[in-house]
Amino acid sequence: MLDPTDKAAFDGMVTQLREVDPRFCRRVDRMSRPKRRLKTAHAILLWTVAPLCIVYGGWTGLLLAVLAVGYGTYLFNRRNGTSPAPMWWTAPRKHA
Repeated sequence: MLDPTDKAAFDGMVTQLREVDPRFCRRVDRMSRPKRRLKTAHAILLWTVAPLCIVYGGWTGLLLAVLAVGYGTYLFNRRNGTSPAPMWWTAPRKHA
């Protein structure tokens, strides 16, 4: 627990940092959000719903299942942020 004077000084520094470098503050704020788990959970949910769509939806359900599997795969691959995950068949190149 901080003293009121220390807390006021800290809040002033944070406010000044937000004014001076808003891009840094956005990156720091983005790190605290649990998007990776959310994207993974949505992907698993879509993959779980896909067979149910096929069983109960007929041809329309098949189309929805294909879309659900495709979007679930997209979310699962993008769960690490904006950088795409490397494909499993690509080998790292060795520089001479």
